[in-house]
Amino acid sequence: MSISEEALGKIVHDLQSKLQEATRMVASVQAQIQTREREKRLSELTNKELSALKSDTVTYKSVGKMFIQEPLKDLTGELSSRVKGIDEDLTALDKKRIYWERNQKEAQGNLQELIRQITMAQGA
Repeated sequence: MSISEEALGKIVHDLQSKLQEATRMVASVQAQIQTREREKRLSELTNKELSALKSDTVTYKSVGKMFIQEPLKDLTGELSSRVKGIDEDLTALDKKRIYWERNQKEAQGNLQELIRQITMAQGA
């Protein structure tokens, strides 16, 4: 190989940085997905429990440290719209996850290919 060791070290360092960033971002997005899925399950469960109540039942919504009386219909509507919003967020997060996983695989493949070429050049 005709590339100097200094340039080669810089290339390896850049590839390692890209791989680390992609790995960190994949983990971050997966954590966000888990959080949003948990919020969705809680909202769906709460909505299911509320749907079992009579329509004239007095219900309250938690706001900070206090509770405000809210009609059952409004409460279930709010939970349903929250679930729809979470579904949209999950779709966007899944696209981000796929993007960062692709970047991670690409950086890992490039790094492995570079290492393979270096070992072949040193063996020759």
